[in-house]
Amino acid sequence: MSHIGIACVQLEARDLEHAEEALEWALARVEEAGRHRPEIILLPECTYPAYYLHSLEAYRRSEPRPVEEVLRLFGEKARRHRAYIAVGLARPHPSGQLRNSVALIDPQGQVLGFHDKLFLWHFDREWFDPGAELPVFDLPFGRVGLMICADARMPEIPRALALRGARLILDATALVTSTGAPGARTNPQVLYMLPARAMENGVWIAVANKVGMEAGSVVYCGRSGVIAPDGQYRSMGSPDREEIVLAEIDMEAAPGPRVRPAAPDPLRTAPSGDLPVAQALQAPIPPDALYLRVGLLQMGSYPTATPWLQRVAALGETLIRQGASLLVVSGPPPGADPSILEAMEALSARWPCGWIVPFPEEDAGPAGIAMYFLDRGRRIGRYPGDGQRGFPVYSIGGGMVGVLRESEGWAPEIARSAMLRGAELLIWWVSAAEPDLYTLARARADENRVFVALAAPPGQAEGVASAIFDPLGQPLATGVPGAEHAIFVSLFRPLTRHKEMAPGSHVVFGRRPEAFHDLPG
Repeated sequence: MSHIGIACVQLEARDLEHAEEALEWALARVEEAGRHRPEIILLPECTYPAYYLHSLEAYRRSEPRPVEEVLRLFGEKARRHRAYIAVGLARPHPSGQLRNSVALIDPQGQVLGFHDKLFLWHFDREWFDPGAELPVFDLPFGRVGLMICADARMPEIPRALALRGARLILDATALVTSTGAPGARTNPQVLYMLPARAMENGVWIAVANKVGMEAGSVVYCGRSGVIAPDGQYRSMGSPDREEIVLAEIDMEAAPGPRVRPAAPDPLRTAPSGDLPVAQALQAPIPPDALYLRVGLLQMGSYPTATPWLQRVAALGETLIRQGASLLVVSGPPPGADPSILEAMEALSARWPCGWIVPFPEEDAGPAGIAMYFLDRGRRIGRYPGDGQRGFPVYSIGGGMVGVLRESEGWAPEIARSAMLRGAELLIWWVSAAEPDLYTLARARADENRVFVALAAPPGQAEGVASAIFDPLGQPLATGVPGAEHAIFVSLFRPLTRHKEMAPGSHVVFGRRPEAFHDLPG
């Protein structure tokens, strides 16, 4: 059996003092979902007793039911409907704190195991301890992993599940929004992060979220649903109504991770305080170096080197006059004549700026393109093959810059490695821009809190083109499809120093490398 049905139960949020009502209502909605005869029923994060617990003392004063009793009630529903049930619960832990857990219950009503949220979000660290394990479960229809809400913002977590064989990830969420208008409520995870996780890992992702408001301050965005391995939603719920969101999936259509690094980077599992980025975050940026001014040359194809060089020079001079400190060429030169690279070095000597230039070379790996870093007539680096372990980052043009080529942008480990080495800007060079790449580029920017420039040739007039995204995943500039031209943008470097996604939820210091230390690549 590879085709299975999933029912995502989207629940109205209820405050802690209404925990019993929340439990009764959740069980009734499971009963409703079971009538559709799905193989899996998924409920939100902290379905019981609530997500916002106020404090440990408030939780204890509320006298919640023992977890075993709650699990027994959901287990009865699992037996009745012969379905697996995944439900989010606040679970007491021997430490005296709680764990934010999702329990997986089998069709016989037995608890197969728990996943405890690793990447705690904002205030939930006030009463929850983070987990340390990433279990994957062998079910009759395939391997299934569990994650909870903000876990998806830490790309290593779903990556670990996929590399351990999961082809379906059940995500119990409490996705919040800052938008009050019901129809406009959404979240970066809904818009691009979860689609990126599905694409880069080649997995199905099912999401169950809440709607409404909790504790008079936490507004949820709904939009529960199921995302296919191609990043497209197969079903999506509303932003403001309770409902059962259904989808049928084919587990065999999940191929697993599309791209993996050739070798692991030792920095990935290094203690956070030892990382180059940790040192960079403590170093002040001088007032006269607050901006990295980038010029992107969206270059088309040329039959010979001379007109290509002339066009690069003309567009480059225009960008220099506009204040660019770093020029990036998208679209390689026509051919691999070394004299072209020498001409580019001579050109870089004329202007006080850095250049990043693609150059076709046989030893450049599957991408077939080496990226040269030129500064005032000198070659300061080449990627790949620069003799550095991991993925090199260079100080050029007034900032710290790393590069990705072609499919390397599909592997979250590579962009992560560059950020951990101190990159503020990632140049992702591709031979053609596609809508999927925008989704991935936004995720790479947001999950690392760096700027990402997707450097691509002009492409078709009706297609997509080069683009630059800020550390929140928002577009700063996009190229004109089908047009060869220059793009200029000023990048405010201090934005890359703000690596807190929410108070206490830090991209660097919130990592839990011990949970995925044994992963390949």
